[in-house]
Amino acid sequence: MAKFVLFLRGVNVGGVKVLMKDLATLLSEAGYGQVKTVLASGNVILDAPHCEALEVRERCEQLLAEHYGRPIPALVFSAAEVHELATGFPLAVPEPAADYHRYLTLCAGAQDAQELHAAASQLVDANVVAVRARSLCWISEKGQSLESPISKLVTAQARQRIITTRNLNTLVKLSTIIRAQELGE
Repeated sequence: MAKFVLFLRGVNVGGVKVLMKDLATLLSEAGYGQVKTVLASGNVILDAPHCEALEVRERCEQLLAEHYGRPIPALVFSAAEVHELATGFPLAVPEPAADYHRYLTLCAGAQDAQELHAAASQLVDANVVAVRARSLCWISEKGQSLESPISKLVTAQARQRIITTRNLNTLVKLSTIIRAQELGE
């Protein structure tokens, strides 16, 4: 079995309600192991009988569409990718750091991340945006996230790409849980 994190896009906002306990049951009954949901935004750690992220994504999207009667886009990252993204955020946070959020817009592929970065770099100072693997990393002042040019860009791009944004704290939490599972805690 291989460990992955499933990131659902657009759940529990805008009228798309997915209860995490129901999601965990659905995935467990479909043969995934150690299914653990984290927060209500559609983050799921699971062990998959198949080793390819694309295969996990396709199967999970199929299960979700059948169960909820509508497509729910998802991204799948390996445990190693989550560990990498959770450490070494590539941007310096302005002071006072407590006044800022660090975000990662997760992408289906590295090309999507590069293209988002190119577009974002035209909108904001290069010090608040960077690419790391399959993600666009960015910083926003607290209370301004939805109004930031990057957030607006990401929202517009979500109509054309499978992307979803998470706070760095969420990735750190997921990485910590995975490490504990790996140690058998």
